[in-house]
Amino acid sequence: MAIDLGSARLRLRDQRQAWSAPHVAIVDEEGSLRAWGDEALAMAGRLPPRLRLVRPVAAGAVADLPLAARLLGSALRAASGKSRRLRGAQAVVCVPDHATSLERHVLRQVCKDAGINQVRSVPHSVAAAVGAGVSGSPAGALLVDIGEHRTSASMIALGTALVTRTVKRGAGSVDTWLMRHAREEHALTIGAQVAEEAKLAAALETGARLPVRGQDRDEGLPRVGELTVAEIRAVQRPVYEDVARLVTAVLDASPPELVDDVFERGVLLHGGGARLYGLDAHLRQELSMPVHLVESGADTAVEGAWLLAAEGPVLELA
Repeated sequence: MAIDLGSARLRLRDQRQAWSAPHVAIVDEEGSLRAWGDEALAMAGRLPPRLRLVRPVAAGAVADLPLAARLLGSALRAASGKSRRLRGAQAVVCVPDHATSLERHVLRQVCKDAGINQVRSVPHSVAAAVGAGVSGSPAGALLVDIGEHRTSASMIALGTALVTRTVKRGAGSVDTWLMRHAREEHALTIGAQVAEEAKLAAALETGARLPVRGQDRDEGLPRVGELTVAEIRAVQRPVYEDVARLVTAVLDASPPELVDDVFERGVLLHGGGARLYGLDAHLRQELSMPVHLVESGADTAVEGAWLLAAEGPVLELA
């Protein structure tokens, strides 16, 4: 079994399939789990006061250990089709490159509490390099992981991350800024789901106005407003600029031989936000080098972890 405990989605991979679900739960005042995954996400913004939406992992770190373990256990049973707790399970887990020893320890405990007997780990960037098919070569490869609220860029050579940089921006940052833009510029309060839908719609439209349902900021009544595609893309631009600066920082800190390899091979984008509209084109223009989307996208790291699990031992958790 391979596991990627992302902030936005929980991803699993075994010999039969790849499986994922929103990494979110609904809990009541006593802390009891009422819903998780797709069911919980559908309830976002519609909860009574006694219920709350919780994300057990934030920015790659476990924020709620008991809940994270419970959701992982539920996901393992759902993916395997078994109703009972798994016994004797083994797993390779993707660990964020920036994780501290304490965060790695907590991650290990989550897996054990979920019923996994033996836990091995691999740095997220190394797993992604394997999943992208560029690990093991002496030639340098620059992988950029666009997450929900964090983006990491790593220079990989011979299966090792030589340089890694991280910025607290991601695909979810666009949704947050879009909600603020609608409220400040159009006096319209919209939810995260509506912002996400508008962001996706803007990728398919050109020169259009998009209807957006929300709540009038001043009167509190339902209202349908409009956002132009140009507005939405302008909101996205600061995230793109942050990613470009991040990649430049990794290139600046890397040996010239590896930079030359990247110029030939191109920058590789993966993660849930890699397909943000225009991101690859923006990076090509800013960096003056090829930029490619990894075919496996958001599943790149968990696919790589699965391949490593099949090959044999990988780095143990501290």
